[in-house]
Amino acid sequence: MQISLALLSSVLSVALAAQNILAAPSPLPLPGVDNDLDGDKQLNDGLPADIFHYMGQYSPRYLVKDDTTLVPPGCQVSAVSSLERHGARHFTSGALKNAQATLKTLKTALSPAANVPDNLRFIANYTIGTETGSLVPYGALQAYLSGKSTAKVYPGLSGRNAKLFVRSSGDEALGDDRVIVTAKYWRLGFEGKPFPSGDFSTSAQIRAAPGLTEPDVVFSELTGQNNTLDVSTCTNENNLPSSQGESGAQSRYGASTLVPTIGARLQQVIKDAGGANVTLTYSDILNIGNLCSFETLGLSTVQSGSLQLPNGKISPWCNIFNNDEWPLYGYALDVGKWTGAGYGNPYYKALGQGYIRELLARFNGKLPPALDKPTSLNSTIDGSNATFPTPPAKTIFFDGSHDNTFGLFDGPALQTSSHAEQAPHNWVFSRIAPLQGKIVFEKITCGVPNTPLPLSQDYLRIRANGAIQSPSNASWCPDAGLDPLSRLGLCKLSNVNKALDWVNTDTEWQKCFA
Repeated sequence: MQISLALLSSVLSVALAAQNILAAPSPLPLPGVDNDLDGDKQLNDGLPADIFHYMGQYSPRYLVKDDTTLVPPGCQVSAVSSLERHGARHFTSGALKNAQATLKTLKTALSPAANVPDNLRFIANYTIGTETGSLVPYGALQAYLSGKSTAKVYPGLSGRNAKLFVRSSGDEALGDDRVIVTAKYWRLGFEGKPFPSGDFSTSAQIRAAPGLTEPDVVFSELTGQNNTLDVSTCTNENNLPSSQGESGAQSRYGASTLVPTIGARLQQVIKDAGGANVTLTYSDILNIGNLCSFETLGLSTVQSGSLQLPNGKISPWCNIFNNDEWPLYGYALDVGKWTGAGYGNPYYKALGQGYIRELLARFNGKLPPALDKPTSLNSTIDGSNATFPTPPAKTIFFDGSHDNTFGLFDGPALQTSSHAEQAPHNWVFSRIAPLQGKIVFEKITCGVPNTPLPLSQDYLRIRANGAIQSPSNASWCPDAGLDPLSRLGLCKLSNVNKALDWVNTDTEWQKCFA
């Protein structure tokens, strides 16, 4: 959804560049951690990285780097907040219409062809399923394994006495439930319960599975509702013309790069096969790439907790692009999200500040300070300890959201000129908010050595899809270089509070209405 844009890139104003991902500082894993963090091996088995790591928001989550390491001596993880995107889903209604239009274009162009290449023959009789928006079985398994792995990574916060609090976003009565269903399966995995038995091939079966528990809080996504997990109340951002957003950036890069390369090649292939003359648009090219992901993941089944790819292999749509064309497709998605949901959006700070207000309040053990206007923060929910608990009442938190509420990698602005993908860039959206992407915030409490009293110091550490994010030179962690623990990814919570104090003002939020 375009409305919730940029939560974390906005929010933290982060300068957490991809090249700053830290190497694991310790050879010792956390106690109880299995060798398949978040189910990475199981979920990505059979999915070629040179294709599925270039799918932006449509990539299934993959482990960017396994930095799940032991905390420093004298320290312990005292609270965890995991912000996660929903798992794999069906096309949205708009995206489905676009994909169907591209399929029709290709069928028409190929219908007179006498020598259709092997990799295009399937198109003549292909149909696309019509269900939209719902979580698919692959997505449910993603969520389940994420929750299960979280419990193993943080054994001191899990188990029978776990103090868990689960929040989600959506409206089940209206069928807008993919984030809610994701939250249910995440909790199931975290609580150590088995994945529902039987064979799952449809979204309806996933919804109806027994033993699922509702989230503790669900924010409505209806227009005008304050919702930090899916922001829709920033008027000026809602009114941005499409030319200044995601589709505009993709259109410009499509014209400069996708159409002259991928489009021109495919048009020639069709012509050489005896097909009709056809002009493929940048949208057609994106739809072909999108179909690879959606048809592979959407048609996968889960049988007694084990993943089965459709017919044991990826979709034939994945064989239309050449290997060197996937990075171009991936960059088109990257530049779209950078412009529409990241640092290219002029309201990125306003859109993210509500969630960061909640995060800081949570880790400081207090309710978010009241503001007028309250930004995207829902003052009714966040004004009560019952619906906004803080440590020590609750110590592990799950927040389910959409792709546009993510973003953590700053760096050079993404351009749309010819082959702009060749320039160095840190904003790679498949590493930021893929399907079931997760950014984990850890509150780590350390004793202060060489002091006569049992003093303690609180720190923040951030892990994005497995990789620890360096606080060095990050705007959210001033003076990181003065603390030796910064090399382990730790930043003093007091420093974070100072650097992000702006989220407790309405300066950025007022830009939504100026």
